[in-house]
Amino acid sequence: MDVAIVEGRIAYVGNAAHCVGEDTTVIDAAGAYIAPGFLGGHIHVESSMVGVGEYARAVIPHGTVGIYWDPHEIANVLGLEGVQAMLEDAKNTPLKAMVTTPSCVPAVPGFEDTGSVIGPDEIRESMTWDSVVELGEMMNFVGVVNGSDHAHGELAETLKADKVITGHYSVPEADRGLNAYAGSGVRCCHESTRAEDALDKMRLGMYAQLRHGSAWLDLPVLAKALTENKVDSRFANLVSDDLHPYTIVEEGHLDRILRVAVACGIPAVRAIQMVTINAATCFRMDRGLVDCTTFQFVPLEV
Repeated sequence: MDVAIVEGRIAYVGNAAHCVGEDTTVIDAAGAYIAPGFLGGHIHVESSMVGVGEYARAVIPHGTVGIYWDPHEIANVLGLEGVQAMLEDAKNTPLKAMVTTPSCVPAVPGFEDTGSVIGPDEIRESMTWDSVVELGEMMNFVGVVNGSDHAHGELAETLKADKVITGHYSVPEADRGLNAYAGSGVRCCHESTRAEDALDKMRLGMYAQLRHGSAWLDLPVLAKALTENKVDSRFANLVSDDLHPYTIVEEGHLDRILRVAVACGIPAVRAIQMVTINAATCFRMDRGLVDCTTFQFVPLEV
């Protein structure tokens, strides 16, 4: 099957003979997968110990073209001003750095000595920024379940702006707590550490973000939620969360996670979906033509 690309976007799939002219570049991709650029559905740039510009230089060669980025480390130090400073750095790169405004600054109120505080008012302000697409991981799941005004105020401001709420539900309780958490509007969660955790979230209509970073190497266990059950994999994403510099340099970025997913028994095409269209759908960015300004032929063997 032919794929016709114009102005950096896929414009036609089929018999593209009519698209070939004197100035057309034709690539013979027989026997290879053509994938859209990879999307990092949950990451923290600061964990890589570099700024966004250097981070982009490291990950784009691995096929990553977009990140949904929660800058809560810089926000803990400098608040929204620090987030804006990092966004200025991101503007100088081809990486699409989509911000998820940190929801828990400080992470544990009354315990941490932080340089800033973020609440519903700050969330309301940030939701007007072009670069902000969602609310960062709501770590305060206890506050959500128990009706905290602060937590629910942030959720309300996000929903008013018609943006996505990302989650952090890290306890193995899938009855009243998880149902209440999902019912509050939280759309996805990267904190599953058991296959049954991921299954429970997907069955409630949440996106289970299967994590494989530098410290949390959950994918070999979480993959069983898909390989050992008849569940719709459209509700599964592959994410890295925290990646340290040596991991990116020595092993790769999202391409590394793809190889691990295939080694765990997830079919290659399905794994590619979990780091492309599934992420775009999770964050409601799956409309229109596919941007393929950056793509590569990906070896999926470990």
